[in-house]
Amino acid sequence: MNAPDPGRPEDDAAASLRRALRATAGELAPPPYPAERVRRLGRRRVRTRRALVAVPAAVAAVLAAVAIALPQWPGGEGHPAADSAGGEALGPRATPSLAPAQPAVPSARPWPAVRTVGAGEPVEIGRGQVLTLGADQVCHRDTTEPGGGVEDTCKSVSDGNQAAGSVSIQSSGALLRPLYIGPGRAARMTVEVDGEVLRAQVLTLEGNPGYAVGYAWGSGVSFDGPTPKVRVSDAEGKLLAEFP
Repeated sequence: MNAPDPGRPEDDAAASLRRALRATAGELAPPPYPAERVRRLGRRRVRTRRALVAVPAAVAAVLAAVAIALPQWPGGEGHPAADSAGGEALGPRATPSLAPAQPAVPSARPWPAVRTVGAGEPVEIGRGQVLTLGADQVCHRDTTEPGGGVEDTCKSVSDGNQAAGSVSIQSSGALLRPLYIGPGRAARMTVEVDGEVLRAQVLTLEGNPGYAVGYAWGSGVSFDGPTPKVRVSDAEGKLLAEFP
């Protein structure tokens, strides 16, 4: 490009305009470059882009957790399936528990088996005590007494002093002896004294003697103490009699 010719009018006008612009611009001081603001805006835009990228991933994780928590039924239709026997299922299948396995609850203690003895047979029941069952009476002997307990204490089971279908109880120290008279086959006897429930061993004769006697060892019964409670049931648990 050729330098302007000062001899031409258009060149003089251009030179005058340039001088005027330079004079005016020289009085204006440009502001400092906002470098820190530019960097701050740049960092904000970068964080915004990262958040927009992370949101879909978080939403996907939440949806996956919800899908795992929902009950799953066979068939994939979202409804409980019928069981193998053709009936309608009662609810979602149980999932394995992560809790530690609990020890199995022991079964209830079995009742003592009824002991059948012969008529007139002395039955040692412990602590020097002997019971003898007969056709019409039950006798008790304490061999620890002086003289060897040569005399028996007997109770009739046929004199009518105890009604049929009832139970009574005799005690001798810590020995408790319930006596049931009636048509049922007594198989279980309990004696409760002051909140303590004892299971008595049942003794009976062969055939249908019409009575059964039991014995249990407890803390004893006193005249001024609580009245013992006695229950007699058959082998199926049907109540035959109770006292009082």
